[in-house]
Amino acid sequence: MKKNLKKYISNHISKLGVKKNDKLLIYSDLSRFGINNAKLPLIVISSLKKIIGKKGTIIMPFYMLEKNKTFVFDRKKFVITNKIGSLTKKFCKEKKLVRSNCLIHNHIGLGPDAKILNLSRENISLGQNSDFALMKKNDFKLLLLGCDPIQGATYLHHLEALSNVPYRKWIKVNKKKILNKRVKNISVKYFAKKNDKYKSNFNLIFNKLNNFKNILNIEKVKYGRSYFIKLKDLHEFGLKLLKKNKYSFVIKKP
Repeated sequence: MKKNLKKYISNHISKLGVKKNDKLLIYSDLSRFGINNAKLPLIVISSLKKIIGKKGTIIMPFYMLEKNKTFVFDRKKFVITNKIGSLTKKFCKEKKLVRSNCLIHNHIGLGPDAKILNLSRENISLGQNSDFALMKKNDFKLLLLGCDPIQGATYLHHLEALSNVPYRKWIKVNKKKILNKRVKNISVKYFAKKNDKYKSNFNLIFNKLNNFKNILNIEKVKYGRSYFIKLKDLHEFGLKLLKKNKYSFVIKKP
């Protein structure tokens, strides 16, 4: 156990290259830090806010991937499932949060640039005009805290959609939301697997990125690693790989 947890977390984030005024898209698996302290999520959030300052922005995922057909999305309410991590649970309690409109890859944000989430489309999950496109356009950076790319590099699915990879296909997913106190049916455009022949291999993509020390920063935690990269750099690198080989993000299942 670290003698000074706040200092350790702050140093870890700073060593990754997070700076004042940064705009961050954050995924996390705090269990990988190997720290048994209920205050860890709060300490991480407070450390992030202190480092990026009032002009910085934090966005986290609040994905609704469940296939529950009876679920009704209410932008003003957070329904916590076992797929929502401890950091996001704590972040949900922040005041003045902005929440995107997307009914599948939903995001929540805090800070001046979180307002871009108000521009998101309820019926677009990946690809053009998605939350991911807005964040890349506005110079956000991806921070994976103790989180493997296979867990948190969802942005790569966005690149698969932009490249129209052959192992996925566009489908319509029916969702429901509250609008003016009434339930509205929404058809969401989603880029789904065609079958189970392939599985994502995002960790390999980040291993390749590691050869370019100037664009990817990595710091170890007790049971894993944290990663930090500009979305624009990840975007450019990923599209180049997919241009060479449409299957570069996946491996074939045995």
